[in-house]
Amino acid sequence: MAKDVRMGRPPKYTSPEKFWEKIEEYFDKITDEDGEYKKPPTVSGLALHLGFLDRKSKYHYRDKDAFFEPVKIAISRIESYHEEQAAGGDRCAGNIFILKNFGWTDRQEVTQKSDMKVTWNEERTYKKDDDSEK
Repeated sequence: MAKDVRMGRPPKYTSPEKFWEKIEEYFDKITDEDGEYKKPPTVSGLALHLGFLDRKSKYHYRDKDAFFEPVKIAISRIESYHEEQAAGGDRCAGNIFILKNFGWTDRQEVTQKSDMKVTWNEERTYKKDDDSEK
């Protein structure tokens, strides 16, 4: 009986250069002549432009050494856009949500340093019960 051998889909991109060109094409498509965004850059938008079925597919390329840098740069460009929008402060809740999905947090951390030394002196202040009083 023949063994069922299933292979994954062949990679969509084998050349990092072609991959990078397609990424640049996405950003060119959503910016005007002045370099301003006509619409916000998104991870899903980039994934669809690259021909992937979903946003998670492009992360498989991030794990390949030759494709790591283009993926990280593209994601950083998207993240940068949303960071700038959130910094604007006006109607930025959506951008904050997106940044949280990139791993950002909005918690406040307080760090306290002190050279305080604690000395504990214990002195017994109780009396032992006397058996004769019982």
